[in-house]
Amino acid sequence: MLHTGFRGNKEEACNETSHNCHQHNNYKMKNLILYWFKWQTAKSGRQILAQSFNRVETEQILKGYWQRYLILKPEVPLMPSLGGGIMVQLAAMSTAFYLELTSRGKDEKTVTKMFYDIAWIVYEKIGKYTWKLTRWNKKSNIDRLILATRLFRKFPFNSPSYEWSEQPSLNHTVCFNCLKCPVAAYFETKNLSKFCVETWCALDFPLAQLWNGKLERTGSIAAGAKVCDFKWLSQN
Repeated sequence: MLHTGFRGNKEEACNETSHNCHQHNNYKMKNLILYWFKWQTAKSGRQILAQSFNRVETEQILKGYWQRYLILKPEVPLMPSLGGGIMVQLAAMSTAFYLELTSRGKDEKTVTKMFYDIAWIVYEKIGKYTWKLTRWNKKSNIDRLILATRLFRKFPFNSPSYEWSEQPSLNHTVCFNCLKCPVAAYFETKNLSKFCVETWCALDFPLAQLWNGKLERTGSIAAGAKVCDFKWLSQN
């Protein structure tokens, strides 16, 4: 009995150690990815902001938005998946950028356009890399489109932080619904749902073109719909 109890305690200790190690690795991975986004945002930010600000002002904006993000960071909700956690942190960074530029007298429309342009430069790099991955074992455009959208839903837009529902797809289409979006939920708490729709949500349309396709969507959660309905049309 004593031996059995000791063995049970040892297994529990090993399981706890393994769990803690997994959490630590996720924490390091999340910080590494967020650092990459910070670096890429600074690069694209300098490119876009230079059109409206001088060099000193641009650097002040980049420093200012990051300081605002660090203030927002402690209140960002924890997510059950690594990808979801990263996306919500990026939503907080986006909020910080919005607050920094509006505090400098820029109107909502101008700030939205600036952020969209900055974000697309970064998003395009991720989209291109994903599309290249699909070339390894897929030949037809529709097969590559199916794989690309699946890869995105595996990471970073993965369950259980996000919830997805497959929908009937006709020839040369890929259809699914997003039932839960933590990014939309975060922006709603900041009264920035419109900003989310015109930036985060809107970026999916040029992404579809990058993947030799076209996206049709009737609504999004951020805009008040119950689901984000995705219909990707392959264009050979």
